[in-house]
Amino acid sequence: MRLRGWLVLLCVLVLSACNEEIQLSKGNIGRLNDSGIAMGHFSKDGTKLVTFDNQKQIQVWNVADQQVEFTVPQDKTPEFVRDIALSEDLQMLVIASETELAFWSLSKGKLVTKVAFGGVTPGAVITAMAISPKNDKAIVAMADGTVNMADLHTQINNRFAPHSRPVQHVFWDDKGELFVTGAQDGKLALWKFGSADPIFMKEFDHRVTSVAVRDDFSALFASDALNEQVVASLTDGQSISELQYMSRFKVFRKALFIKGSELLATSSSKSHLSIWNTQNGEELGTWQISFVHDGATIVDMYAADRHTLVTLSSDGILEAWTLNALAQR
Repeated sequence: MRLRGWLVLLCVLVLSACNEEIQLSKGNIGRLNDSGIAMGHFSKDGTKLVTFDNQKQIQVWNVADQQVEFTVPQDKTPEFVRDIALSEDLQMLVIASETELAFWSLSKGKLVTKVAFGGVTPGAVITAMAISPKNDKAIVAMADGTVNMADLHTQINNRFAPHSRPVQHVFWDDKGELFVTGAQDGKLALWKFGSADPIFMKEFDHRVTSVAVRDDFSALFASDALNEQVVASLTDGQSISELQYMSRFKVFRKALFIKGSELLATSSSKSHLSIWNTQNGEELGTWQISFVHDGATIVDMYAADRHTLVTLSSDGILEAWTLNALAQR
């Protein structure tokens, strides 16, 4: 037993040393503002960025030069902004307030229309939304667990309540036919648009705090609020791997599959970035982002390929991380 104990300790030391040896080259691309970012999302191709800052201003940025391309007039900004998104074709900015979506034309710089949404419970507010790749459909999730499946062309909305708590994660596939929802009731499900019957549903013991979907919609990552973090097939929901780490527990917030690789990036509620091997759940390392204020965290991430990851922090700092060193692991 004593020998076995020494072997376990040796393995821990070796793994720790390996993680410390990996140095990710990173560069500070720039800082968008001094007020900080409350909410931010990269566009599908990573060239644009939409932010909602702590001064309650919504802006669309060009990532390459960090220049503002469009600012929503202050008198047109909702009192409560629940979500923001850029359409895949970069023609539309969508803003979710508590009870409606506002569609802005970026080329014309003006508000096109507003569409109201509700839950099965009176007074339910919007908690998440996603627009399909062709801009013809919307999934609008509510605080009471309701999911609105809206056809924006026909204006037909199929509303159902598959969750019992706020739905905070919604993802479309690249064809606009399937979507994923994750909620505080611990349920994660794959749906076909227009159907109230899940293709599969996975239940966690605690609320779902983090969800990511691979670009080809072949796999997803999900974490609950305590100790379950899995990479699963999007065909049947079966687990591919479970994340392995030394600490008693980790808090997972943002997550992203790195294109063209088996890597997964995750952020915590603190200023940490972690990279994982999705095939075996191995933690390849954890690094600290640049920050100005204590408690700064990653707001969103983007990876055009397996070589570079770009992060946006709540301090408004854009950083580029070169991932080539991880290829050796």
